[in-house]
Amino acid sequence: MAGVPEMFHDDWKDFFEASYDGIIIADELGRIVYMNRAAERLEEVDKEYILGRRAADLLEEGIYEASVTVKVFRSNQKETIMQFKGGRQLVITGVPVFKGRKIKWVYINERDVTELVQVKRDKMAVMKQLEKYKKELERMKKRNGEENVLISNSHKMQENIDLLQRIAPSEVSVLIIGESGVGKDVFANWIHEHSLRKDKPFIKIDCGALSESLLESELFGYEKGAFTGASQKGKVGLAEAADQGTLFLDEIGEMPLNLQTKLLRLVQDNTFLPVGGVEEKKVNIRIIAATNKELEDMVEKKLFREDLYYRLNVVPVKLPPLRERKEDIFDFIQLFLKRYNDKHGYRKTISQEAVNGLYRYSWPGNVRELSNIMERLVVVTPKSEIDLADVVQAIPNYGESGIKTIFEQSDSYLCAMDAFENEYLKTRMSGCRTIKEMSESLGLSESTLKRKLRKHNLRFTSRVKNDFGGQS
Repeated sequence: MAGVPEMFHDDWKDFFEASYDGIIIADELGRIVYMNRAAERLEEVDKEYILGRRAADLLEEGIYEASVTVKVFRSNQKETIMQFKGGRQLVITGVPVFKGRKIKWVYINERDVTELVQVKRDKMAVMKQLEKYKKELERMKKRNGEENVLISNSHKMQENIDLLQRIAPSEVSVLIIGESGVGKDVFANWIHEHSLRKDKPFIKIDCGALSESLLESELFGYEKGAFTGASQKGKVGLAEAADQGTLFLDEIGEMPLNLQTKLLRLVQDNTFLPVGGVEEKKVNIRIIAATNKELEDMVEKKLFREDLYYRLNVVPVKLPPLRERKEDIFDFIQLFLKRYNDKHGYRKTISQEAVNGLYRYSWPGNVRELSNIMERLVVVTPKSEIDLADVVQAIPNYGESGIKTIFEQSDSYLCAMDAFENEYLKTRMSGCRTIKEMSESLGLSESTLKRKLRKHNLRFTSRVKNDFGGQS
């Protein structure tokens, strides 16, 4: 069988002419001695005008803007250049073929990458758009979750929600007042998300979580070398980071008096002086503040600046505690049950008795406590259905809180005792499987227990486990 060179000796030009890529060959003097049809097409020239001419001359005459052949002869190695011809983008590679130490031939390959580059650009554009959609979807999910929290059957809360919808698009300062856990940060973020600054930063700082010196440097930033241990590059403060957006000052009642003067300037003029700085900085921010304290009392006691209070308190929003909006508890239970089922991959349900038990609790920690308890119930409860016994176990002070609520709501001694007996029987009933078991645990006869259950319209449901692990 003949060797490969012998086989293809007469056909190499046919192979080159069949190539989709442009192929050019230059000799040892840099003269173009071969150009296939694809190269003519890509360079938009007549090869008869090119053949026999030196690449350096074509470059000098301006026929070529750049010449890979010239570069190869200069470097004695493989070279690649990028060129634009007739609206097409070409990648041109020149490979030297040596005879001894001298270049004998230069093999040049021209590839049209216009479509490939466009596909890459389109892909990048699509990825960028997908990232934009992803962020928007995350924002929508977050917004939907927060708007669910804002849905309320309470008249007091509905008034607040109506107020928020009116003030959100404005630039007015807002002071959110309420106990810890009522959702002040959720409402602050809701205002930002429904304002004209929604696409700009929302920056939160907890004024009660930092020492005075650290709070000042975090809020206003500092210049390099401002104090011992300071970064030599300085630091941008949160007020500057919030430029064009919203600055949320949580627990504003905890801010030291010394810093209140500096904050007043920021609120009034949108200007501040970084720690160790000599030049003021100006920002464009909207300020929302929140507190669980009575700022008016603090003003009277000289613990809070009066002028700062009035600057912050342009529109006050007072959020009632959960115990004063109990009609919302049922919706919150369903909201958090779904949220934590989705988060942890469960499909837990909750019994009506457990819902009633959660409703009767006084919720000193407000919505935050309810959210935490619901997550605990979803994760810890071994059964598929959360019942009253799980609720009592999940809330350590459930009984104490329940008793306190009964005493507060009862008008007379007899009513209080009657309500207490009702709650007591419900709690003990959830931990027993039979009437007999419950009567023995309480030290009552079965007839007495049955009479008391009938009095409170409580029906005992037997939950004895059968041989298959179910309940009968």
